[in-house]
Amino acid sequence: MENATFSSQHAELNLQVNLIKPFENIALAFSGGGFRAASFALGVLSYFNKLTFDNEDDPLKGKQLLQQVTYMSSASGGTIATTLYALYSAQGKEFKEFYVKLFNSLTGDFLLQNALEILADKKRWINRPEKSRNIINAFSMAYDEYIFEGETLLSLYYYGTMGHLREVCFNTTEFYTGLSFRQDRKLIPDPGIDPYFKFGNENIFLDQSVADKVKLGDVLAASSCFPAGFEPILFPEDFTYDGLNKDELKNALTLIPQTGDKEEKIFIANKNVGFMDGGITDNQGLQSMMYADGRRIRRETSFSPFDFMLVNDVGSYFIKPYVNPSQSKHKGISLAGVNWIMTIAFLAALACIVSGLYFHKTFLALVGGALVVIPAIFLLAVRSLKKLIVGDKNSPSALRKSFTEKIIKLLIGYFTKTPLVVLKQMLVARMDSVLLLNMSVFLKRTRQLLYNSFYGSPEWKNRGKGNHIYDLAFSSDLYRKKNSPPVPFLNPSRDMQIIAQTAFNMGTTLWFDKTAISQQHSEGCIIACGQFTTCYNLLGYIEKLLLNQSAYDAIYIGRLNNLKVQLESDYKYFKEDPFFMYNKDGSDYHINNFMPLTMRDIPFPENWEQLEKQE
Repeated sequence: MENATFSSQHAELNLQVNLIKPFENIALAFSGGGFRAASFALGVLSYFNKLTFDNEDDPLKGKQLLQQVTYMSSASGGTIATTLYALYSAQGKEFKEFYVKLFNSLTGDFLLQNALEILADKKRWINRPEKSRNIINAFSMAYDEYIFEGETLLSLYYYGTMGHLREVCFNTTEFYTGLSFRQDRKLIPDPGIDPYFKFGNENIFLDQSVADKVKLGDVLAASSCFPAGFEPILFPEDFTYDGLNKDELKNALTLIPQTGDKEEKIFIANKNVGFMDGGITDNQGLQSMMYADGRRIRRETSFSPFDFMLVNDVGSYFIKPYVNPSQSKHKGISLAGVNWIMTIAFLAALACIVSGLYFHKTFLALVGGALVVIPAIFLLAVRSLKKLIVGDKNSPSALRKSFTEKIIKLLIGYFTKTPLVVLKQMLVARMDSVLLLNMSVFLKRTRQLLYNSFYGSPEWKNRGKGNHIYDLAFSSDLYRKKNSPPVPFLNPSRDMQIIAQTAFNMGTTLWFDKTAISQQHSEGCIIACGQFTTCYNLLGYIEKLLLNQSAYDAIYIGRLNNLKVQLESDYKYFKEDPFFMYNKDGSDYHINNFMPLTMRDIPFPENWEQLEKQE
């Protein structure tokens, strides 16, 4: 319903793309991807903080590019960076304070250890008695304590000195209609009506005054509880604390009926909703950014449309092909065979017990008693499992909802006769294919659809740019050969490619294991990659704008040329030393125990060893 509303007005969008004011009103979207996404975001933001408007006749003279960012959207790992930046910006703290805080929070396994300590210590849950005791809530409490220090969404509102942000959105996914649930917050007053601005979506939303009381730790947890790694975070229980109770949360939640059937009516009355990772439906935070821009274009809000929209993405369109598991031999024991063996063992053990008691052979009875336990447990487990699978009319199993009792018994009968090695191969094949579908195919397909909409629609012409962690990696060499940069100068150095590939190789985790060779300097590589990749893409974007001067007024040419000079100078330094800015920031910001990095510290990426041999 929400997307239909947006699409129905799509044809009415009337922004004239030749009236953009380059870099005056910037929106940033940060993708999910664990600590890799958070570190890349830190690199992007630090580079935006470095660039300044220096042209003498520029009204923005003296400001950093970061000060022109008015909107941020994020999912999952990207939300770690955006929530903290929004909080520190609202508190009037300097950028270096944000940089140091996030840098230290991401270092090693600090947050992981604290979350596990919270999970194991029942005393830590006394103040959050209604919160489910599980891993995602342990992380939310660790975020609350060690990153946000108990602050809520209301803390993001600017009081006194006006900050540069106007609106932020931390995406999660609701398990009512399966759509993105935008944890959206305006940071300054907005005289506009803005009817489609909601903390949620058109089908499920929370009253903003109550949403303001939600802890930032829970906001981050809801955005970053990725499937398989975490459980869903549950509304309202997992959002409660001493200052926010279940009744207040339930009364503030609106659920719009979709079918009107009996089951849905009960669900709406109970108002118990699960939330999971924002990356499930919008891993780039891109849909929310486009939605926010659409509200601005339609003049529903007093906020102006964006002049530049940068999608910062640590995901990719690459996919590892499915590899068939090794085929099993057709011979081997089946589950039915194991069942017969266990039955015979059980009867033999019983015979030992009876014989021992009858002939007064204590040792024989003890042996029988010891041997009877395992087959007895196995037989009882098989019987219970069969009953659970088949179910009955009063308590149907998951299979019973799709198959009749006759079909289920037929399946069980034949599967129990199938060799165990064949069943194992079937199970492994299913698990591998399901993981591939959920973690790669579906996410990348959604990514492709959103990107196609973003780059293929006229209202975002000249205003949109992607900034991907793999842009300068070896993995993108084939793409760059087909799509040459606007100028040869933009081609990366070998050192930049090594760092970018190392950053891209980093998995989606919530820690940097300093004891593992592959992760020893991952945080530094990803931050540096964020810095020089942002420089690369901003320079490429400006080069294209300078070739298309009909997209803006001539008064902005001086601004673009001035930024181009800075970007070219920085890119030259990045080519010589990809860590030059990373090392300077670490030193200038006085990060405790900071260790500068050089190329000698970074091993050549193992998956590209053939290139190393060619040198």
